[in-house]
Amino acid sequence: MPLSTEPGHEARFLFEVIGTSYETRVLNFTLYESLSSPFELNISLVSEDEIKFEEVVGKEALLTLLGEENDRYCHGIINKFIFTGSRDRFYLYQARVVPSLWFLSLERDCRIFQDKNVEEIVKQVLQEGGITSDRFDFRLQNPTPKRDYCVQYRETDLNFISRLLEEEGIFYFFEHSRDKHVLIFGDSPIAYQSIQGTLEITYNPKPMGMVPQEEFIFEFNFSKRVYSGKITQRDFNFEKPSLDLKSEEKDQYYDKLEIYDYPGRYLDQDRGKKLTQIRLQESMTFREKAEGQSSCIRFTPGFKFKLKDHEWDTLNQEYLLVEVIHQGTQPQSLEERGGEGRGTTYSNDFVGIPASVIFRPERKTPKPIVEGMQTAWVTGPKGEEIYTDEYGRVKVQFHWDREGKKDEKTTCWLRVAQFWAGKGWGTVFLPRVGDEVLVDFLEGDPDKPIVVGSFYNEDAKPLYKLPDEKTKSTIKTKSYPNDPGFNEIRFEDKKGKEEIFIHAEKDMNERIKNNHTIMVGHDQIISVRNDRSKKVEKNQEEIVGVNKTIQVGGNHSEKINGNMILTIGLNSAETIGVAKELTIGGFYQVSVGGIYNQTVVGAKTLEIGGALGLVVGLSKTEKVVGKSQFQAQEIEIEAAKKITLRCGLASIELQSNGNIEINGKDITVTGTGKTEIETGQILRLRGAQTRINC
Repeated sequence: MPLSTEPGHEARFLFEVIGTSYETRVLNFTLYESLSSPFELNISLVSEDEIKFEEVVGKEALLTLLGEENDRYCHGIINKFIFTGSRDRFYLYQARVVPSLWFLSLERDCRIFQDKNVEEIVKQVLQEGGITSDRFDFRLQNPTPKRDYCVQYRETDLNFISRLLEEEGIFYFFEHSRDKHVLIFGDSPIAYQSIQGTLEITYNPKPMGMVPQEEFIFEFNFSKRVYSGKITQRDFNFEKPSLDLKSEEKDQYYDKLEIYDYPGRYLDQDRGKKLTQIRLQESMTFREKAEGQSSCIRFTPGFKFKLKDHEWDTLNQEYLLVEVIHQGTQPQSLEERGGEGRGTTYSNDFVGIPASVIFRPERKTPKPIVEGMQTAWVTGPKGEEIYTDEYGRVKVQFHWDREGKKDEKTTCWLRVAQFWAGKGWGTVFLPRVGDEVLVDFLEGDPDKPIVVGSFYNEDAKPLYKLPDEKTKSTIKTKSYPNDPGFNEIRFEDKKGKEEIFIHAEKDMNERIKNNHTIMVGHDQIISVRNDRSKKVEKNQEEIVGVNKTIQVGGNHSEKINGNMILTIGLNSAETIGVAKELTIGGFYQVSVGGIYNQTVVGAKTLEIGGALGLVVGLSKTEKVVGKSQFQAQEIEIEAAKKITLRCGLASIELQSNGNIEINGKDITVTGTGKTEIETGQILRLRGAQTRINC
């Protein structure tokens, strides 16, 4: 029910384009205002001036609604101006006025914010969008937490900050004055403002007189509705995988009507509890709602009023205005046609909630979804080849990132998918700085990138020339830092040339806890350029089917703590270039089944600490080219038949029957002491001459 004035009444609605001299009159207007939305003023104007578009489009403008006590202002910027025709001496125009915030809807970007909270991010976006710090104000009761990583992805600046604010339960509205409009952010009833002037507005369903000087509410509806009274969320934190990040909040009413969601976009229980509370408050925001019409020009979203004189007394309370649609007409602006019984009219439709309720904006701004995977460059500090953390994560720079410096600050840490990962087992291959990697996004969330693979490209081609060497498959690493060395395991699958090639740039270690079997179908060559050692803690068996050759360029030492048995099926030859020393701590036995020949070109010394026993089955021949000498305490020679000592023509023969025969040319027996010859039989001395003691 619009209010009207007397025909020909002076103008109550004024409009000006700030900084210009154009004179305009308001014909009619509609002003839409809502919490957490840019306002929009659509206004019809008349003017005797021929207005130039370039002088008004993008310029500040002001609509003034004149009141008896307080005027109401709507300050904004003209984003559209239309010439609709002329009537008599007047030109007819239409203009659309919006806040400076609206212009953020014309800017779309892809960029990354790190280690900032929502308030800091919004401030940066506003200021970069030309909204100076005196044109916005944060009136927050609860500070927002830092976000390690937050991406604006293919969305307008307005949508970006809107969804962040909605996630945090932060609303905004505008305060208007003659020279500016200020954007106000709030998260609690502390931010609610009282309308200018008298707070109480009278309820009058049957207004009399209908004069604009009186402000009252002539239609008022109050409703309650059913809502989801229970919110449950859950999330996962890989740094605390066993932690149950379930969060649940419920109201005393309708707690059986549950909304369950995953992921809740939080990593700890405190943050989860806070966000779940905000989601429940969002669900409950309009559980009680007031709707009506009034003639109060002072009604503005974000401000509160108090209802007065309603017959239902419980409704006489304070309400927060959430949405107001103002409509005004002023037909007398066309002077020639203003006296036809029509005067100025004004009314508004409003929506409100009890002022005790915490307003939480609906999450109506969708978060962008990354459709599919992307590639990116692995980054790190200057001069670093491998940049990672304790979880094997890396940092990357996306191809769309215009602000990144390809350093360690380009993104958050990205987890790297391995083809197997477990508790103490799995694989680890870390992408290196400069690699092109394939990045996926958990549930398409641009704030949750992960590395799932790597690519070759023109600057980093495959290891072997393709398609010429298409049968080769390989795993090849690179020595660190800045070294051309590498480790490699390569597979060649070309028929007739199948091969597994292993290259270790430095050391290669194998650890086998049980059996190790090597089966070589043909030859095996082991080449060791330096030392080689082998340790077998128990038994070792070596079987060579044919020949075995060992060549030692220097010394050869073998130590056997137990027994040694050497069995040779045929012959054994041992050649020693210089000397050989044999030391045996105990018993030494040599058994030869056939002939045993020993040739010593030089001298031979045999030293025996104990007894020496020599047993010859048949004959024994000993020939000394030089002198032979025996030295002992006692010498005993025993023969079963006879013993013959011969030197030239001289000989001594001892027979087993006891006969001793001495033959020689001259025989001399000399004794320095006593010489006795004693026989039990005949003693016979026979010679040409026999001399005794002469």
